[in-house]
Amino acid sequence: MSDKVKKKIDKITAVEDFDRFCEDWEIDNETSNMNEEEKTDFEGQKAKIVNAIRRGRMSFVDDTFKYVVSNKSEKNAGDEVIINRPRGSGLMEMDRYKEREGVHKTYAVLAAMTKKESKFFANLDGIDVKPFLAVVTLFLAG
Repeated sequence: MSDKVKKKIDKITAVEDFDRFCEDWEIDNETSNMNEEEKTDFEGQKAKIVNAIRRGRMSFVDDTFKYVVSNKSEKNAGDEVIINRPRGSGLMEMDRYKEREGVHKTYAVLAAMTKKESKFFANLDGIDVKPFLAVVTLFLAG
């Protein structure tokens, strides 16, 4: 783990941080309102974020996430990335890509949310990409 990563966080605190994220970003986290497929998808995205919080790589403060890139992404290990709610202009970035370019669309929104270039995410290890994708997926679905 990077030197910038804090100690592990207990699960209760991590789930509370996730719930604050959902409330602040107006994401419906009430699973009783979801069908089984939606519930499974939601729980999967939640687990990715909660796990990143528990490992000390992700924290939710003042309506933004801060993520510290793991040592698995050697080139960017230890980088701190701030994830903000996207603005309308950030969501419009998706229109630059064709329907079959779903990953490009998602990375375009991530780039707008983080002020990073899309290629930044292409160079990250999958362990680091998962929490970013989970945040975007929940926001777009919610």
